[in-house]
Amino acid sequence: MKKLLIGIAFILPLNLFAQDFDKIGDAFASADISTIAKSLDATVEFTFEGKEETIGRSDAENKLRSFFMSNSPRSFNQVHSGVSKNDVHYMIGELLTTSGVFRTTIYLAKSGENYLIQSLEIEGK
Repeated sequence: MKKLLIGIAFILPLNLFAQDFDKIGDAFASADISTIAKSLDATVEFTFEGKEETIGRSDAENKLRSFFMSNSPRSFNQVHSGVSKNDVHYMIGELLTTSGVFRTTIYLAKSGENYLIQSLEIEGK
């Protein structure tokens, strides 16, 4: 019984993050900026085409809106996800748009009670 409870304690959080990643992936596939914005931390390391900057939530939201206006999404495919030793949850995906395929890497870390997007990388393939 104890082993079962320990197993559930490890599986349940992973399942919750899978649901979060599914929600974020669906938001990228449909250019749902408001859903993505709800998952952003107050500041985000935003990398687009090799240019990295640390920006606020509203600036990140505006940059994503601009990106989606130029690159209308068709689909999003999650390639890999996991958790680092430092409890950072990450997802790597491929975003198919009208102008090409982009590799996206999303890092979520604990901020208060929730896990929020701390870093977002979008790179053309």
